[in-house]
Amino acid sequence: MELLNLHSVFAIIEEASDYRSASHQEQRPRIISGPSHPIIGKKQGNLTFDWTFKLLPGRTWIESVEHVAFGFWKPPGYLKTKLIVIGKNGEVMIRQNQQSKISCAFNMSLLQVAFTVHDLGMGDENEYGLHVELGLARKPLIDVVTLLLEDPPKIVRPPKRNISLRTGDELSLNCKATGLPRPQVTWERFGRVVKNHSILLGRVNKNDSGLYLCKAKSSAGEDSMKIFVRVEDKEKPTVATVSVSGATIPQDKSPEWRTVILVGSLSGLIVLVSLAVFTFYCRRCRRSRKSNAYDSLQENTTGTTI
Repeated sequence: MELLNLHSVFAIIEEASDYRSASHQEQRPRIISGPSHPIIGKKQGNLTFDWTFKLLPGRTWIESVEHVAFGFWKPPGYLKTKLIVIGKNGEVMIRQNQQSKISCAFNMSLLQVAFTVHDLGMGDENEYGLHVELGLARKPLIDVVTLLLEDPPKIVRPPKRNISLRTGDELSLNCKATGLPRPQVTWERFGRVVKNHSILLGRVNKNDSGLYLCKAKSSAGEDSMKIFVRVEDKEKPTVATVSVSGATIPQDKSPEWRTVILVGSLSGLIVLVSLAVFTFYCRRCRRSRKSNAYDSLQENTTGTTI
């Protein structure tokens, strides 16, 4: 029982410690809002990085902040190049040759800062960092964000533009596109959206023939690809007749009927050959009989005296 009470006491102490720790976390200086990670900008446009931070209760910018700096970030954790610095009293210092490239706006009462990079180009894709210096007694407030530039959508699949199928076949259309931000991909038919990304039809018929349009769209632009699908009836056998010894046999292009026709033809040929051989021997036997009868008649005639 005493052991249980000790455990209860320790649990209460831990809960109180956690509460004090959480309360301390709420009061300590911290960044409470910032840009998205990563942040995406338009080529040839401007992009603003904005942050809001918090200080100790009752403390002001002038009392707590030594300076706020913005620039290129160097892993694992410092500003390699400071592009712009806002001082303790609100003075602004911009790096040489960067006056037309970067600017800032800030509100010392609301603890808000915003830095704008102008005329974005491929060379501006980089990691940028915010550094709020609070003096030697406290850790600085730091946030890092990666800048990426928009890339217009480009459809990379499907590679085929024309598809031919037979009735009952399966139709599978899968549309994929690249781009930044990630484009939304849809399939359209007769001007209406029918599917996203992929279409799968288990057994197609002629009504599934026609034009299918894949579209990829984002804030950076759009791309499209037309796919034409043709569905035809399965080839029907062409029936013909072959006469073999007076019999009529249906014929088509299938392998089974070809076998039947071949066997029938060979059988007919064998019958014809047999008839010819039989006829030949019959005629030969008749000739032999006539010859024997003639010889017998000559013998009888020669032995008679008139």
